[in-house]
Order: sequence, then C-alpha cells, then structure tokens
Amino acid sequence: MYLILTLINPFDRTFNSWRYYAFGDFILEFLFSVAYATALFETGIQLTSWLNKWYPWEGRIKIRFGIQFFLHVIIVYLVLTLFFKINFPHYFGYDELMFRQTLIVGVIFSLLITAVFAAEYFFYRWNDAKLKSLEMEQLTTQAQLDALKLQLDPHFLFNNLSIVTALIDDRPSTAVSYIAKLSSIYRYMLTNRIQNLIPLKEELEFIKAYLFLYQIRYGNGINVRIDEVRVAELSCLPPLTLQLLIENAIKHNVFSTDAPLNIHIYFPEGKFLVVENNKMPKLIPEPSTNMGIKNIRERYRLLNAPAPVITDGDLLFQVKIPLINLNK
Repeated sequence: MYLILTLINPFDRTFNSWRYYAFGDFILEFLFSVAYATALFETGIQLTSWLNKWYPWEGRIKIRFGIQFFLHVIIVYLVLTLFFKINFPHYFGYDELMFRQTLIVGVIFSLLITAVFAAEYFFYRWNDAKLKSLEMEQLTTQAQLDALKLQLDPHFLFNNLSIVTALIDDRPSTAVSYIAKLSSIYRYMLTNRIQNLIPLKEELEFIKAYLFLYQIRYGNGINVRIDEVRVAELSCLPPLTLQLLIENAIKHNVFSTDAPLNIHIYFPEGKFLVVENNKMPKLIPEPSTNMGIKNIRERYRLLNAPAPVITDGDLLFQVKIPLINLNK
C-alpha cells in the first residue's frame, strides 16, 4: 500500500511525517499495515465462502462477481471508517486524504481479490469438466464392452447361428433380415463406442433391430410396445441405455407364449423415456451385480442430468430415464 502511494505521489506530506516517528511508532505503523492487508484478504476469503453457499457462481458469473465486489468494497469502507475514528497523534497523518487514499487502494485490492476467486472458480470448473469427460469416456467404453460381451457370448452366437440355419431352409427372407439386423447391431456399437450421447431416434432404431432377434427366437414370448416418439425425437440419451434395460428385464424374468414378457416403452411429456415390464421373477434368481443400472446412473451423474428413477413394484418394474435436449 505504501509503495503504491509513494509511486502516486512521492512528495506526499504523509511520508515526510516519518521523520517525527519514534521507534515504537514505526512498529505500530507496521502492525496497522499488516492488519489492513490481513483484513482485506480475510474478508475476501470469508465473503467468498459465504456467497458460495447462498449465491454460487454457477450460471450467474457476472452477477456474482458484481455482488461480491460490491459487498467487499462496503466491508472495506466500514473497516476503514471505524479505524479512522480512533484519535491518533497528528504527525501520523491519518486525515481525510489518507482515508481516501487507503480506500482507493482497498477498492483496487477488492477488485483483484474478487478476480482471483473468479479465476479459481473457472480453473476448478475446467478441471472438473476435464475429469468428468474422462470418467464419462471410461463409463461409455465400459457400457460398450458390456454390450459386446453380451453379443460375443458363445451362447448368444450359437443361438443366433442356429436360428439363422433353421430359417435359411424354411424362411429364407426372414433369415436375410435376421442377418441384416445382427450386422446393424454390431455396426451401431462400433460406430457409437466413443459417444457420450446419442439421438433417441438412432437408439430406437438400434433397439428395434435388437428386439427383432429376440422376437424371432422367443416368438410371442416377448411382446414389445413402443409408443410414438413425437417431440421426444429431438432428445438424446447415453448410448445402449435401452439395451441394458431390456437385457435386465429378459435376464430376471421367466416367460413363455402363454405368459409373455410385456415390455412397454413410452415417453411421458416428451421429457422422459420409460421402460416398463411385468414381473415374473425366476424361481432361482440370476446372479447380478446391477452393473447395467449403475452404469446408467453414473453416466447421468457425469452429464449433470437428473438421475433415473426406478420403481420396483409387486407386478411391474419401471425405469424412468430423463431425456436430454441439447437445444436447451
């Protein structure tokens, strides 16, 4: 502070008054300077901490910057007003001119301190976004690997090849469609393996191809009803979300032609995707770690989107997935 004031006006009478100081006066002056610097920075730190709770930076950076700077200036003004009410010896030079000079320095430092905290917020937000991006990439890759494991499972391949073999003689046109759907499934997974979000329309096209394989295999044992997409068509969701949910329904239920597994996919208000199925639990439950559901939840957390809502009733199992609109 003294350096700045000296540079502004090296002939100021305040500095000439130092020749009247005793040794104790210099010590006192030093303590006042340290106390003022401490007050400037500590009030800035405490004000930032308080505003972070009641008016955080997210989504309102300019307003928050203005509020914090304004409040800090008010605090500095009040601290200086109280300090300059103390009656010091005249040769200290603590008059109205010194008050104005010190206040100006306080305003400058308040601006710098507020800018430092704003820069700190930007740095942490950038670093957090980078970490989330890496974590999201890992989870997306894991979802792709989990899906590929399901497709490359020897039983899955054996069953599909057996079905194709049987269809070639009896229903050759269906066999061609079956192979086409199977290839489109692999193409989708390989094409979108690094995507965090996928348009709902593409995900539905993929799941229809995927369900085609099961419906050829199980016939009327699985009934799937997909409502009209309408406004939800413009929304997105993490890739393979639907496959993980449908695999979960097929894995944990027993079904037949007489007692089919009914899966209903619909879009309430165009803001959510709901996958709902009737419950017919297996007598011996399949061993499960619920990794599919956990993966979906984690990816939504990293996207800063509302978490999926799971309703596990006596007769129905329902998963409500928020749709993400990138235009908003």
